[in-house]
Amino acid sequence: MLRSPVLIVTDISFSQIYGTTRLQLKLYETTLKLFRRVIPVLVNEGAGPDLIALAAEAASKSPRAVFFSYRHLEGARFYKENNAEITVFVMAGRNPKPKEETELIFVHTDTAQDLYKAGLFAALLAVDNNVLLLNDNNLTVEQSRAFREGLVVQGFLGISNLINATEEYYNYSDLGCVVVQGPAVKFLEENRQIPIILFSWLDPALLPQTVKLVFDDSPWALAVKTLKSTPQPGEDMLIPSELVILLNKTEKKNFRNINAILKEKIEKS
Repeated sequence: MLRSPVLIVTDISFSQIYGTTRLQLKLYETTLKLFRRVIPVLVNEGAGPDLIALAAEAASKSPRAVFFSYRHLEGARFYKENNAEITVFVMAGRNPKPKEETELIFVHTDTAQDLYKAGLFAALLAVDNNVLLLNDNNLTVEQSRAFREGLVVQGFLGISNLINATEEYYNYSDLGCVVVQGPAVKFLEENRQIPIILFSWLDPALLPQTVKLVFDDSPWALAVKTLKSTPQPGEDMLIPSELVILLNKTEKKNFRNINAILKEKIEKS
């Protein structure tokens, strides 16, 4: 309680999407791992930069660090101008860093590493069937290659299709797994009985039974990994998402196999 806390600034609506109970558990977990308090600073959507900065200042006068979402970039700049000695992170996800930004630390999602892992697990869940990756049409060559490499490493021999999530797709009968890395609502509403790997912050309690794994790159999930390193202002960081295995939606055999992959092919490397 005597150590300076970590602040995480986000919209009230996004905290509700993440799940109120889940958020509290994540805050407790992160607090224990960092050995310092983690305090959420919830602001209304549309709040101006000055109000966002004031909310962070009201939560603590001398925090260890403050995390802002990319949506609150102007608020992060406003806060840093008035608190130059505080480390300020912007959780940019897959968004680009603005040119000539020197005071803030931008944390980007390591999409290539995430997709490599997704490929490993998709190959496991698909068994002898094909795999579909629904993406937001912003995949780089490196990220596409990483996904297919994960499939190959796990011994996948089927066909893998990578398409824009907004496009129509009809060959669902031969699919053993779908990886959704783009807009997910349309596919989830179709409620097809195909195992799904989802990139999302959504509360797992709201997801259908077909979702087996979730890649979470929310500020709450990445705070520990981010603070374990020592970046300098103006630097970029690349952090992989946190893998969430949905125990109540995953068969025991697959759960054991997923854990085996985690230990043998991810943690060791």
